[in-house]
Amino acid sequence: MDRKINLGILVNNIVGESDFLAEHGLSILIQAQEEEKKEEHLLDCGKSSSTLLHNIAAYGIKLANLSLKTIILSHGHYDHTGGLKGFLEKTSQPIPIIGHPDVFARRVSYARGFRTISCPFNQSEIREAGGDLLLTRDSVKINDYLMTTGEVPRKNEFEKNPHFRKISNNRWLDDEVDDDLSIIIDVNQESFFLLCGCCHAGLINTLERVKELTGKTKCYGLMGGLHLVGASQERIDFTIAELKKWNPEVIIPLHCSGREAMYQLKSYFPEKTKLLNCGDSFNFDIK
Repeated sequence: MDRKINLGILVNNIVGESDFLAEHGLSILIQAQEEEKKEEHLLDCGKSSSTLLHNIAAYGIKLANLSLKTIILSHGHYDHTGGLKGFLEKTSQPIPIIGHPDVFARRVSYARGFRTISCPFNQSEIREAGGDLLLTRDSVKINDYLMTTGEVPRKNEFEKNPHFRKISNNRWLDDEVDDDLSIIIDVNQESFFLLCGCCHAGLINTLERVKELTGKTKCYGLMGGLHLVGASQERIDFTIAELKKWNPEVIIPLHCSGREAMYQLKSYFPEKTKLLNCGDSFNFDIK
């Protein structure tokens, strides 16, 4: 029996004329429907619970009817975790939360001046709010069609994070955002759909990780932050050239993908690239 997948953009940087609120952050609701059975998962929680909760209501969902199987944290930056605690406090049952052990690391960026970009909460606060934390570097198989990439090996010289630092053992270290992970949705025996938070590991590194985990070489589509904002033209060219080899049918760049990279993706893949707003959704069937 086929399942219908709906990917609803609950938090994103861009919004059209609607009741939705935009903020610098990302949250995507994964809804899978098989006959009368529905299953829901959440990728990230945006920057603030106020925006997340407002947009859930604007999306037409009553919080009491939202029964999440999991929350998956793509990484520990504030714009993906800031809404987590407030959201948990509004729910009535514990929710499993999947992430990497570094999600709660202390970290800063100095790309546009020195600023803290850590998750604003610690593990104890999240557990007290109802989060059942599963923190692992490994891939996690959530069900028969969803899994995480786990930690993504960094193989391409083009896909680096030059402006991040973190504290480990009371020392400042360069931060390659090792906690970055993505979600793999099995579409059929040959292909997958990739759902990214920020893709700090690099889109091409992440696609290679999916091939390593699944053996699949066909990317049906991808959606999420691609972290090409501020990227050099050389990196954008590299990403597009490699993406041509994967030949996805759908590309939906969000959040940190960067205006210049989004326009170039639309130019190189005019029929495949969809520029969506907060409140929009994308649907497809899986077998």
